[in-house]
Amino acid sequence: MKGIKFGGFKSPSVPKSPSSSASGTNKPSAPPPVESKPTSKPGPVKDGFDAQGSKVNTPPTKQPGKDVTSSFGANPLGYSGQNVLNAYNMFPGGAPQGVALPTAQKPFVNASDSKVTLNAHQHQGNTNLSVSPAGGQGIPAHYMHYLSTGEGKFAGIQGVPLHPRPGEPTTVVTGALNGCAIHALHDTKANNLSFLHHADYSRNGKAELDGFLSQHPTLRPAGSLTPSDYSHPTGKHGDPTGATPFIHYSQGTDNRPGQWTLAGQLNAFKNGGTPGGRPELMRPTDLQVPFVQTVPVDVA
Repeated sequence: MKGIKFGGFKSPSVPKSPSSSASGTNKPSAPPPVESKPTSKPGPVKDGFDAQGSKVNTPPTKQPGKDVTSSFGANPLGYSGQNVLNAYNMFPGGAPQGVALPTAQKPFVNASDSKVTLNAHQHQGNTNLSVSPAGGQGIPAHYMHYLSTGEGKFAGIQGVPLHPRPGEPTTVVTGALNGCAIHALHDTKANNLSFLHHADYSRNGKAELDGFLSQHPTLRPAGSLTPSDYSHPTGKHGDPTGATPFIHYSQGTDNRPGQWTLAGQLNAFKNGGTPGGRPELMRPTDLQVPFVQTVPVDVA
């Protein structure tokens, strides 16, 4: 039976929900726990908006677990080096108010239409990320949607400042990576940034990106997080890792300008489903690379 596609990951043997959004089409094996293969399979995890290409209004949903939003927000890169992030089912209450979605015909959404409030709750060994309408109690952020191969593959946000002003979001979140890629692009005409979620990059991604950029001549590559960065063998079976991605702007020190960084925290599946509608993730074992992979966004 065909499984649901979400955030670059395809969950095995799950009936497809008609309201789920998709992102990525490759079919990695679910990494096993340290001692044995997982006995449970992911449930129908829902990680996408119900109404594509529209703006909707849904109240935030209270998340289970300890609120660690302030800890994550104070140092996202440092926090992610010590805790397992989980970006599946980021909006269990539905799409947050004021967020526009991309389409195959219009792959970029203006940054001003992608603003959300990001929260983090520690539950069952994972730090679950969730988004709600902008202006709430939490971290100001941008949400970057994703489209599956059949929907266009490319989805992103445009008009992100090179150096955000006080009060502007300094974090971008998007769906999980299992064969997908994240690109940073410098708009040389507007002198700002675009970020792009590229579904199914592992198949023919470089050629596809070249073709996409040929249709957007003012965009120049400024950094990419691809499967070569985050897909590494883990555990005794050597199954490939996936990644929880985010993009973060760090303020400069000693009069130096700040910089955006693409980050991917490597993960493996611990079990397939939790009451919160997320697979439970764990830190991979036997890694020969750092737990968090980072790529600086370089506009020079």
